[in-house]
Amino acid sequence: MICTQCGKETRRLYPGDICQGCYRYFRDGGTINKPPAPGVIAYDSRGFVVCHICGRAFKRLGSHARESHGMTISEYKEMFGLCECSKTTEPNYSGHMRNLAYINGMPERLIKTGASTRIRNGDKTHRLGKKARLQECLDKRNRGKK
Repeated sequence: MICTQCGKETRRLYPGDICQGCYRYFRDGGTINKPPAPGVIAYDSRGFVVCHICGRAFKRLGSHARESHGMTISEYKEMFGLCECSKTTEPNYSGHMRNLAYINGMPERLIKTGASTRIRNGDKTHRLGKKARLQECLDKRNRGKK
């Protein structure tokens, strides 16, 4: 059976002869938008990022690109002329995930996990062959000026 919206083959069709993914998308208020121009990130009325290929809007465009269009977010950005650092998530998504990380104790776990790998001041054995840190270079430069 083929979905009438996305053209994917599916085992079960929902009302309107659509697959489960399309059913959930439209049930939750999704619409088909005009795909944005290359190099531009557009948002729909809900604040979700609009896909340049199909015109649907999602909280996380990377997941949609991988699952629906078979490409990584890097390939997607390159194809549509987006900067590598451009956000492809809903504007509030990063803040929400940051808050969840703090609630679940991420800072404490990072400090505990990294304790054994941290280089202490004056430790020469772990730094052999590695470039000096900027702060150390500045400290050496400032010592001579005193």
